[in-house]
Amino acid sequence: MKLLPFLFSFFLLSLFAQAQDVLDVDQMPYFKGGKHLKAGSAEKRNLSNQKIVEFVQKNLIYPDSAKLMGIEGVAIVRFLIDEQGRVQNPKLLYDLGSGCGDEALRIIRKMPRWEPAVKDNLPVAVELELPIRFEFLEEDVLDGYRLVWGDLNEDVVSRRRLRKLMKSPIYVLSNLGDEVDVLELNVVIVRKNKIVKEKLSGGKLTTKQRKIINRVLPNSLIVLIGTIQQKGKFYYIRRELKLR
Repeated sequence: MKLLPFLFSFFLLSLFAQAQDVLDVDQMPYFKGGKHLKAGSAEKRNLSNQKIVEFVQKNLIYPDSAKLMGIEGVAIVRFLIDEQGRVQNPKLLYDLGSGCGDEALRIIRKMPRWEPAVKDNLPVAVELELPIRFEFLEEDVLDGYRLVWGDLNEDVVSRRRLRKLMKSPIYVLSNLGDEVDVLELNVVIVRKNKIVKEKLSGGKLTTKQRKIINRVLPNSLIVLIGTIQQKGKFYYIRRELKLR
C-alpha cells in the first residue's frame, strides 16, 4: 500500500512569538522559495504554504513500525525560526508513537533556512507549530478485501486455538470472494504498542513464524500482513489477533 505524509494546511502558520506578542510582528516567516514575490502579499504566503507541503511530501518517510501497526494521525512539532531564518529547538508537542514523532522531528531539522519574521523592518525570532499528518491514501485502500486464516472468525483467541490453526492456510479473499495469491506474509508481534518480533516469508506460514506465534505472551497482538498485487499495484492486507 502506498503511503504518503500530508499537512493540515489550515494549521501551517499557527505562530507564537518568542519574547513578544505575536500581534506585534509585522511579517511572519516565509518558507524558502518565494523571494521574488512581494512580502505581505497573499501570493507569497500561499507559495510559502505550498512549499512547506511539497518539502514534507518529498522528504518524510512513513516509519515501518507505524505502517505495520496501521497508525494514522497527526504529529505536532513546535520550533523556532530565529533572526537568520534558521530552524532551532524543535520540540514534539504530540506524538502518534511507532516512530512518527521521531520522523516529524527529523523532517523539521532537515528544513532549509526560512525568510525570518520582521518587526519594524528588522528580523525577529518567532515560534511556529506544524502538524504533520500520516495517513493512507484512499485510492490505495482495497475495500472488502480480507485476510483469512483457516476457519478463524474471531479477533481474540486462546493459545489452544492458535495451535490448532498452525497448519491452516493463510490467504486473501477479494471483495467478490475470489482467492488472491499472497506474495509475502509478515507476522508481527506487538506488545504495549511496540513491535517485539517480526518475521517475513514468501507468502506461506513458515516454521520460524509459527515459533514466534507460539511464544507470544498474553494480551499481545499478532498482526498478519499479506502483500498482494492487483492491477500492477501492491497492497497490504492486514489482520490483528489478540491473545487472551
